[in-house]
Amino acid sequence: MVGKKLALAVGTLILSLGLIGCRNTENTKNGASDQPKKVEQVKVIKTEMGEVTVPEKPARVLVNWYVGDVTTLGVKPVAYSGWAQETMPFYEEIKDIPVIKKWEKEEIMSYKPDVIITYSPEDFEKYSKIAPVVVVSEGTDSPLERLKFLGHVLGREKEAETAITTFETKLASAKKQFSTDVFKDKTFSISQDWPGPSSSVFYETASRGGTLLYDYIGLKKPEKLIELVTKTGETRGALSYEVAADYFGDYAIWFTPEEKESEFEKTAIWKNIPAVKNERVITISSNYTGLFYYSDVASLTAQIDFALKNIVPVVS
Repeated sequence: MVGKKLALAVGTLILSLGLIGCRNTENTKNGASDQPKKVEQVKVIKTEMGEVTVPEKPARVLVNWYVGDVTTLGVKPVAYSGWAQETMPFYEEIKDIPVIKKWEKEEIMSYKPDVIITYSPEDFEKYSKIAPVVVVSEGTDSPLERLKFLGHVLGREKEAETAITTFETKLASAKKQFSTDVFKDKTFSISQDWPGPSSSVFYETASRGGTLLYDYIGLKKPEKLIELVTKTGETRGALSYEVAADYFGDYAIWFTPEEKESEFEKTAIWKNIPAVKNERVITISSNYTGLFYYSDVASLTAQIDFALKNIVPVVS
C-alpha cells in the first residue's frame, strides 16, 4: 500500500514538471518572455507644424538640407538630401553617407528613419506616415537658434551648446579685427558671375558668406544693394552685365564660376568698376563653394577663419 502511494506521488510530480516544461517551451516559441517589454522613450516637440512626437534620442535620422547642423550635433544621418564638396568643414563626416537624389516616398521609406528633419513644410504632409517629420523653414530661425532646436530634437543639447560657444568666441575675436578704422564707412558686395546664354551676375546677401559677413560681423552693404533687397525681398538675384557694376561695393567679394572663365571680367564694364581699378577685389575660387554653401554654425565658424585670412589683409 505504501509502495503504491509513493509511486503515485512520484508520477504526479513527474507529470507536473512535464507540464511546466511544455508551457515554457510554448512561451519561447511564441516569443513571449517573463521580462517586461522595453518601452520606447518619446518626447513631444513643438514645431512650426504643431506638436510632433519623436524618440527621446533618435538613431536613424534622415535629413533634407540641414546635414551640417545634424553632423555638428554628432549624429551621422542614415542618408541626406543635399550637396557636398571637400571644403565643407563636415565633409569627412558626410562623404560616405548615401545621398538621396530623389526626395520621394519610396526612397525615404527604404532608410526606415526614426525621424525626418527638413526645411520644407510640404514634407510634413507627405511623409508623416513614414516617420515623425520636424520642419524648420529657412529664414525662420537664426543658424544658432536652429542648431539649439535641433539639438533638443535629437537629444544633443550639450553638443549644440558647445558648437555655439565655439562660434561665439571666435566671432567676438574676429569682430575686433573687422571694427578697425580701415573698415569704417567701407561697403562690401558679394557676387558671382554666371556666364552662359543669359549671362548675369548674381548678388548675394545671405548665402556665399552673406549671413556671416553682414549679419554677424556687421560689414556694410552698398546703399543701392540695400534698396534692391528691400524692394524685391530677395536676398539673392540676377543682375545683367550692364547694371551689375552699380551694385558693387568699395570692396568686392567675387566668386568665380565653376570650371569656366568669368565672362564678366572680360568686359569693359568690369575694368571700370572702382573696386577693380583700386585692386579691392577678393576673388574666391569655385573650389571654396562648399565652404560658403550652407549657413550652419560649423560652416559659419569655418568661414570666420577664411575671412580673417583672405579679407582682412586686403582691406588692411
